[in-house]
Amino acid sequence: MPTSDEWTEWHLTSRGWLCGTEQKDYRRVDRSPPADRVLTSKYRVYLRSSNAMVDKGSEDIWRSPDNDVVDELLKLYGKPPEHL
Repeated sequence: MPTSDEWTEWHLTSRGWLCGTEQKDYRRVDRSPPADRVLTSKYRVYLRSSNAMVDKGSEDIWRSPDNDVVDELLKLYGKPPEHL
């Protein structure tokens, strides 16, 4: 069992990046994705054991098929937040 496994889903919309569902160790807060999202990215911080190095990073978990809109909003708002 990991020492820590925390993550946050970030949704890219025309209003910018919005916080979605979050997992903070053993407390989870569920939030429905916004209807106007074009991209969802999950930022994760994982600690296998107290002696291990922290593994952290983002991965896209959902993307609209409209690549032009996704690219336009990424240019406007940048990469997803890298924090929980």
